[in-house]
Amino acid sequence: MEDKIKSENQKQKNSKKSIILRTINIIVVAGLGIFLVYYLLRQVNFEDVKNAFLNMYKPYLIFGLIIMFIGNYFRAYQKKILIGSARVNMGDLFLVTLVRNAFNMVLPARTGELSYVYVLNRKFKFPVEIGVSTLVLVLIFDLVIVFSLIVISIIIVGINKFSISSSTIILIAAGLLAISLLILFYLSKIIGLFIRLLNFIFTRTRAGRNKFLRYIYNKLVDINTNIEVIQKRRIYWKVYLLALVIRVLKFTSYYFVIHAILKPMGYGFQDISFWIILLGTVVAEISAVLPTHALAGFGTYEGAFALAFVILGFTKQISIIVGFNYHLIILLFSVILGLIAIIILVMPFYKVREEKP
Repeated sequence: MEDKIKSENQKQKNSKKSIILRTINIIVVAGLGIFLVYYLLRQVNFEDVKNAFLNMYKPYLIFGLIIMFIGNYFRAYQKKILIGSARVNMGDLFLVTLVRNAFNMVLPARTGELSYVYVLNRKFKFPVEIGVSTLVLVLIFDLVIVFSLIVISIIIVGINKFSISSSTIILIAAGLLAISLLILFYLSKIIGLFIRLLNFIFTRTRAGRNKFLRYIYNKLVDINTNIEVIQKRRIYWKVYLLALVIRVLKFTSYYFVIHAILKPMGYGFQDISFWIILLGTVVAEISAVLPTHALAGFGTYEGAFALAFVILGFTKQISIIVGFNYHLIILLFSVILGLIAIIILVMPFYKVREEKP
């Protein structure tokens, strides 16, 4: 009886500590975001930021947002292939994708990705392990493509300064492709090694008695089983090509949105290449992965983007103005579409399909 009371007291203490730590983290992250917004806006005239937003070149802006919208369709198709179930169609997964985008733009450290797992589980009744396994594969494909594009863009941007040969670009890209394919093809074996390591630890220590750790272990086994099923369906090449298309469309949309902001300032396509904008925007996106990512990224996103653009040769003022406006546009676009998708999904007329035997 006394042991149970002590155990309950310990749980309450741990819960209180967890709440305190989360509160401190929220305060620190919010404070950092507010400070960075204040600091960055002190470096420029706020009227210039506002005018840049109001005077954007609308044809480029509309074209960029259309490309972004189309990219969401390909992302939904990618998940459709991975899930491989008739219970969800393209319309369902398109709405899920829009919800995921909205949460990703607002929440830190890519925790918004979990909204995809949550909606699949709550609305469409898919097991958590299916959502997690498909999410893990999508994230790995995305990381491989993004990393490859970063390296290639660094080389291409440096060609004008260092005269790097095109053969070097091809060799590096081919090397990254080979490494990425090896990771993807042996992913289940890599996870399997981790599972065996956990099993070894559980049999040698008291960790195996912990219900939560056991739950995580069992879910990891289920996730790996789903990854093996996906691999046996031989769809990797489709998913890889779709990941490439999705990323190219995404950064192309950013390219046109940023040019929409810069055109009234006298910058044309000949002044800023696709690869320069890719480097600037990918640095901003990396900042969103970090736990320091403020609410909706305000401050941290603009700071990372401005830093990258300054390093790439732009003035501090231009970098900050473009950073705020570009971030605000994609944030509003993603959140508005996400809210519309949520409203549609919760409507009583929106029924989940029965999977035919």
